[in-house]
Amino acid sequence: MSAGETRDAVAEYWSQNMAGTNAFSPQMYWLAVPSVQARYQRLACAGAPYASWVDYVVNEFMLPRGLCKGRVLSLGCGSGALERDLARLNAFAACDAFDVAADAIGVARREADASAMAAIHYAVRDVQQGSLPEAAYDAAFFNGSLHHIEALEKVLLDVRRSLVPRGLLVFNEYVGARHFDFPLVQRNAITAAFSMLPPRYRRSFAPGAQGIELTKAPLPDWREVKRTDPSEAVRASEILPIVRSAFDIVTLNPCGGAILQFLLSGIAGHFREEDPAAMAYLDTLMRFEDALMLGGDVPSDFVVCVATAKPGSAATRQAVAA
Repeated sequence: MSAGETRDAVAEYWSQNMAGTNAFSPQMYWLAVPSVQARYQRLACAGAPYASWVDYVVNEFMLPRGLCKGRVLSLGCGSGALERDLARLNAFAACDAFDVAADAIGVARREADASAMAAIHYAVRDVQQGSLPEAAYDAAFFNGSLHHIEALEKVLLDVRRSLVPRGLLVFNEYVGARHFDFPLVQRNAITAAFSMLPPRYRRSFAPGAQGIELTKAPLPDWREVKRTDPSEAVRASEILPIVRSAFDIVTLNPCGGAILQFLLSGIAGHFREEDPAAMAYLDTLMRFEDALMLGGDVPSDFVVCVATAKPGSAATRQAVAA
């Protein structure tokens, strides 16, 4: 598949599977379970009393640096939830937001218009092509999009160049195994945790399999992942090393997900607050993941990171010269 064909396939896939579609429904998606989402946000905020990682980043890192009065960038914006959150927090005067999926951009524009958020400027654009303006942005955000980028070095260096002095790179990301090709220890842990669940909580909500009892954990086949979406976690495990080569990490908060992401895939809808037994099982699963991460047996597959450009970038040279 050529680069252009891959880009078109990815754009089509994410036009059909954007946030709000069945794949991200409360029945199917791990982070649509309220208690799992609450745990994720608590970890993402390093325990600070904020409702979300976006609120945390704005108040703890952007406001103290005076970075909420200029322009911000959102790359791989999808249907635009992040930009709307940033607008509600008065985190920018203007925002440029790009995505390859035209349908997702259409939804983002409609939602922004409905909320009278005229300062958000959406465009269909492949961030792996072309370049960004120099020293133009106070902050650049990736929200679950950086792990879809194959040209990581090119894109991150371009982002570094686009930031103003003291500007921030911010991402909320999957940084685990490439194409979800998990190591054996992690796969075994997911399998063991799944086998603990009673049959009633293993009945699938997936289209075409509703009500069917799953007999084994829904572990992904990396070949099928790659076939379905060539961009999925294409170089995810390389994100942090490449970021560290061009940026200084200000904070890196592990958010978990190494067990829960796929263990709950397709069965998330069973874990409702009105079912005390289900919530007790879920609490045990979350504690199991916490213990494995604490012991270093599995990684945190998701992180929230804030970073600044290393000395030597164009923006930094400009600041020194001034």
